[in-house]
Amino acid sequence: ALTSFINQLNYKAPHPVRILVIDCMLKDVLEKAGNMEKNGEADVFLSAGGTAKLLSGNLANPLVEIKVTGFDILAALREAKKYSDTVGLISYESKIPNLDNLSGLLNITIKQFTYQHISDIEETLNQLQNEGVKVVIGGSFLQEVIWDRGIQIKGIFIYSSDGVTRALDTAVQIAFSKKVEARKAEELRTILAFSYEGIIAVDRNGLITVINPSAEKMIGTSQHQVLGQSIAGIFPTAKLTKVMQSRRPELNQIESIGDSQIVINRIPILVNAGVIGAVATFQNIGIIQEVEEKIRKSLYQKGFVAKTFIKDIIGTSDQIQKAKREAFLYAKNSSSVLITGESGTGKELFAQGIHNAGIRFRRPFVTINCAAIPDNLLESELFGYEEGAFTGAKKGGKPGLFELAHEGTVFLDEIGELSMSLQSRLLRVLEEHEVLRIGGDHIRSVNIQVISATNKDLWEMTEKGYFRKDLYYRLNVLELRLPPLRVRKTDIPLLVKKFLTETCHDLTANEIEGISQHPIFRDYNWPGNIRELRNIIERFAALYKNEEYEDLLLSLFERLTPSKLCSVEQEEFNRVINSVQGNKTEAAKKLGISRTTLWRKLKGNTFG
Repeated sequence: ALTSFINQLNYKAPHPVRILVIDCMLKDVLEKAGNMEKNGEADVFLSAGGTAKLLSGNLANPLVEIKVTGFDILAALREAKKYSDTVGLISYESKIPNLDNLSGLLNITIKQFTYQHISDIEETLNQLQNEGVKVVIGGSFLQEVIWDRGIQIKGIFIYSSDGVTRALDTAVQIAFSKKVEARKAEELRTILAFSYEGIIAVDRNGLITVINPSAEKMIGTSQHQVLGQSIAGIFPTAKLTKVMQSRRPELNQIESIGDSQIVINRIPILVNAGVIGAVATFQNIGIIQEVEEKIRKSLYQKGFVAKTFIKDIIGTSDQIQKAKREAFLYAKNSSSVLITGESGTGKELFAQGIHNAGIRFRRPFVTINCAAIPDNLLESELFGYEEGAFTGAKKGGKPGLFELAHEGTVFLDEIGELSMSLQSRLLRVLEEHEVLRIGGDHIRSVNIQVISATNKDLWEMTEKGYFRKDLYYRLNVLELRLPPLRVRKTDIPLLVKKFLTETCHDLTANEIEGISQHPIFRDYNWPGNIRELRNIIERFAALYKNEEYEDLLLSLFERLTPSKLCSVEQEEFNRVINSVQGNKTEAAKKLGISRTTLWRKLKGNTFG
């Protein structure tokens, strides 16, 4: 029988494939195979002859049939000729063609018969025995009948070891491939099941083939209800038919599902340049916003996020546009940047903008004000410390800001205030990209970009010995000079509008426009730059009471600078102002000038 034959081969299948040899009657074959398939006991079936024909078309899993080759028949006939020159050959349902050629070649008489049931085999054997035939060729059931009935005919097994081994190799290869595919399928199923995004795939006809739990939840359906259904009727927002027609992906599209908005990606599936389907991944915008908010909140709590982009920096003047262009170009470079400019010109805003425009924008942005932290504390903040490094040191130690900024950017504001000892340690960080904690003996590598800023003349400080020249050259690889507000006065109205919009919500758009264009802003030289301008606007917003804004503006600016009028003009102005008891509106009328002009003359900005 075939089962005994396979056992005798002692065939070894590679791990993890196992071979189960099952011996059963023909009438029980379908039931046995069906149960094995149902219980997941077999991935591939191997059979021959009538059993294979019976199983074919009744199994979900692959079936490998052991075929009878010409070599098998020739070998069996040669073996049979040893016993007789007349040989019977019994096959299932159909006869083997072209046996007459072999009959003449081997000088042997071949009598062919077919069977459909075991009883047919027994009847045929009895007939052959009556005709004096002593040897018969056939499959497993022939051998069983001869053995069970004790018929005195020699049975020759039609299958060769070579043919069976090749069939076993094929079955093992299929089983191994199925194992690999099953593992991949399980991995994919797990990924789909636990994916935060909704995922839906369709075939070329737009019928749903895959839908994961997240998609079920968002659409409000279940897998068994929609698999095999048209995507157009279940989820028209997906628009997958459209991308299959265009053959082009559509990414980050905003769509609606009921009352919710989603971000959806649509991608056609191409195989050998042909569209075989499409897949959509989507997420609820509200969920995305919640996650982003948590991430940003976490980062903001640590102060490690740059909030400003270069495009956010206000100004259309040539000076500020030049600075923004340089900042954008510097952002593409990993070298150190030194930002110089007067106090209040926006050095930190530019530092944040450079970080956000560079390749490190997803990484930490750590700000350190070198003038705001005492020198003895600044060292531990910058470099960190090990447990027990000093009294009060935190248990387990603490990483420094350079470590926390790893892969990101460190912004050293007021760098000119750094002590000489800390300058030496900073130089090592820049040169070696290494940090040694206070009290530590272990060097830690850090990959950071350093942006520093100062309102001092660092070169002059190096000349006087207050700042290390080697550190200066390390910091000042890319230099960005920010213009003071007094040389970019065309930007003042834009800044005034922005600050008024943020702080004074009672003003109309027309009022904001009028205030921003008031000449009083351009006539002042702004020694405190943008910071001073913002302070003035915040003061204005605090004092404004839905009244005429010009009087309030004039009173605010009167406090800023001392009078600088010449003595003759001073006497005339004082006389007129005293005559109207200090009322500047009346004084301006008497002098024949506007209140603004009077203010400007009192401030010494113009004469005559």
